Amino acid sequence: MNCIKKRSSRQKILIVSHADGHLEIFGEKNFDFHIARVPSATSRGAEIAAEEVTLMLLPRRYRDLFRADLLRKNGTTRPLLSSVLAASIRAKKDIELANGIGVKAPLILKKGRAW
Repeated sequence: MNCIKKRSSRQKILIVSHADGHLEIFGEKNFDFHIARVPSATSRGAEIAAEEVTLMLLPRRYRDLFRADLLRKNGTTRPLLSSVLAASIRAKKDIELANGIGVKAPLILKKGRAW
C-alpha cells in the first residue's frame, strides 16, 4: 500500500548577532528558546569539561537537546567586518552574473588569467 505522508512545514527561527555580542532571536510564539554560554577553554580537556559544565547549568527541559546529532546550524558572534561584507557582496554578484549568462566560473585565477 502506498502511503503519501505530507511533510510537516518547518518553522523558521532567526537569530541576529550584534557586533557587541548581543543576540536577538525571532520566531513564532509557540517556540521556547534558551541561550547558553560555554565557558572559555584552552585545551581539549578543558573543552570537554566546559561542555560538561554547560550541560549541568542548562535547565532540565533543554538538556536532552545538547547533543551533536541535534545540532541544526552553527555560526559565530564575532563582528562582521565591512571589508569581509563588501567582498562577500561582490562575490555573490559575480556568481549571479556568471550564472545569468551561462559562463562557468574559472577554477583558479593566476595573475588575472583563468587556468
